[in-house]
Amino acid sequence: MLLTIVAIGISAFDIITRALLVDPGKMTVIIAGGSYFLMGFIAVILGFSRLYTVKRALSDIPKSQVPINEKDIPKSVHNLIVSELTRVSRIALAGEPRPEDGGRPGWGRPGSSYNNIHFRSSIIETLSLIEQQAVRCSLNLARQPSMSVQRYIDFLIEHKIDRELGHAYVEGYERARFSDDEVPEEQYIKFMKLVLQLLRQLGFNGN
Repeated sequence: MLLTIVAIGISAFDIITRALLVDPGKMTVIIAGGSYFLMGFIAVILGFSRLYTVKRALSDIPKSQVPINEKDIPKSVHNLIVSELTRVSRIALAGEPRPEDGGRPGWGRPGSSYNNIHFRSSIIETLSLIEQQAVRCSLNLARQPSMSVQRYIDFLIEHKIDRELGHAYVEGYERARFSDDEVPEEQYIKFMKLVLQLLRQLGFNGN
């Protein structure tokens, strides 16, 4: 557009200059200058008319409508939009977790028997189960308020449970309670099997 304006300006200057040389009476200059003025005026009118038409057409488009049809926008822009939407949809689909991949770390997989179970919290709660079963087995095995977990399990080892199982329980319990790392499902299952063995040694029969 700028080049066109410059070219027209040079053309007008050249014609008017030659007109002055040919017709000193300036009639030719008036005709040439008037022609260029009229052409410029018409061009401005057409430009503003086109701009007004486009703005009015855009204002008539509902806000909820997105012009992504090929007839609404240039073909090259339409192809670019379609290719980008396809690429984004593929990335989103690849990033979606599969049901077998599980949800949040440290929690049971959706749809499994451990659904909505936080493994660390569940491991910590097993201590109360051991205490209750120990009391059912014998009131003498009750935990004293001053006993730490380590001291209580050592106490049970002296009277009722296997040493290796007891030490393995304390190790797993303290890891779940004091570590910032979440417990994976495999480790949780292994620990709960250990808890079941301890409960059976304390007289638990599944009832």
